[in-house]
Amino acid sequence: MNTMEELIKKMIRDLREQVKEKVPEEGSFPVVYERYENPDKSISLFHLILKVTAVPVKGYENKRYLEFAVVNYPKSYGCEKELGLGLKQEIVEILSHEDLYQKILAAIPAMERDLQS
Repeated sequence: MNTMEELIKKMIRDLREQVKEKVPEEGSFPVVYERYENPDKSISLFHLILKVTAVPVKGYENKRYLEFAVVNYPKSYGCEKELGLGLKQEIVEILSHEDLYQKILAAIPAMERDLQS
């Protein structure tokens, strides 16, 4: 990947396909994610992660979280941002929005600051 924008667009496309194939309509499932090394060395983040997880709350077995996360090694923690909550099809729709990559790009500076503090 040449740019952060290209990488995030790829992550979104690839995760959307994984969600269609691997995420059930309800119940728990292993985390489905795309994880890449940060291509922009001017940003002090090591990995970028876009993931979909099950909601572990009784009564919400059909809901899924869409989250973006960053990790900055050697620190042992990261920072996450919820991008959506909904049924499988709603998550696929969020992953299909043209402006999702812009929301992710806009969140990165604040997430980087949170990890530095």
